[in-house]
Amino acid sequence: MTEVAPTAPAIAILSRAASLLDSVGADRTQVDAEVALKCLLAAALLESAGGRAARVPLLHGDPRTTIRAAMTALSELDEAVFSREPVLGAARAARRALRLLD
Repeated sequence: MTEVAPTAPAIAILSRAASLLDSVGADRTQVDAEVALKCLLAAALLESAGGRAARVPLLHGDPRTTIRAAMTALSELDEAVFSREPVLGAARAARRALRLLD
């Protein structure tokens, strides 16, 4: 079965989530290496699914809030995009990062 390329709205969502997760991964003052690596992995997976990370600040200066916002963005994807392996892998990595912070 051939995968259909993500639509422009899906790419915008993937890009937003990738940007948020990348910002957490880049914050070496509030998160340890394990959390940073999981967030950077998630951002890379979302980029492989069609998103493009851009520099954005942490939301309210908080890594937890930022990861939650990325996961909320991913929940807005339609099933066809969300069920793609890179997106699911990114969601799993983000969930693990959030658990490590709690």
